[in-house]
Amino acid sequence: MTLVVGSDLWQASLSTVFLHALDRAGEALRAMSDQRVEVESANVRMCGVGEVVAQVGSPDDVVVGVYLGITGSLRGHALLLLTPDGARRFAGLLLEGVLEPSDALAGPDGDVVLSAMETSALQELGNVTIAACLNELGKYFEEPVHPTVPQAIVELAGAILDAVLLDLVTDVDQVLAAGTRFTIGGETIDGTILILPDAPSLARLAEAVASHAR
Repeated sequence: MTLVVGSDLWQASLSTVFLHALDRAGEALRAMSDQRVEVESANVRMCGVGEVVAQVGSPDDVVVGVYLGITGSLRGHALLLLTPDGARRFAGLLLEGVLEPSDALAGPDGDVVLSAMETSALQELGNVTIAACLNELGKYFEEPVHPTVPQAIVELAGAILDAVLLDLVTDVDQVLAAGTRFTIGGETIDGTILILPDAPSLARLAEAVASHAR
């Protein structure tokens, strides 16, 4: 069976992958924070490169991104994107209000957005969430899919995505996007997960998903 990237069957298969992955991410975040954490995904879809910025808002909006490279059976990039307010609230909940005043990460206009402890907590959030997605995708392959060390970025949404897409735009016109909702400590925080495999990886993933669907 040939599975067309972006088809209804393709997106249904990947929605199942994300459902399992975010359950695992919620379990890991509960263990990390000693709080009840639920992670839900809606609107998992392949979208064109031009639609990616619209998925997260205006290109001129400041966002907090957690970037991880993808190596192993799949190669490419992954991002978790949050609003600055959502990122700060999430970090505060993970840290139970204990913040460090020095070594802050500044936004593009020079304003301090995140402390060092907040940055570390958000990097771990991105690492846990994206690694769970990559682990589920890796089940389609003999060789695992590995994330690189997470890196937090506070920047304009357009600037973050331009830097990542520049590496892919010559051979990829589709990326995997998932609107994601975190519920922790009774608060709900929305984010977006972007998985951006290179063209050979996207082809391998389609073939692997198709073989499992037979």
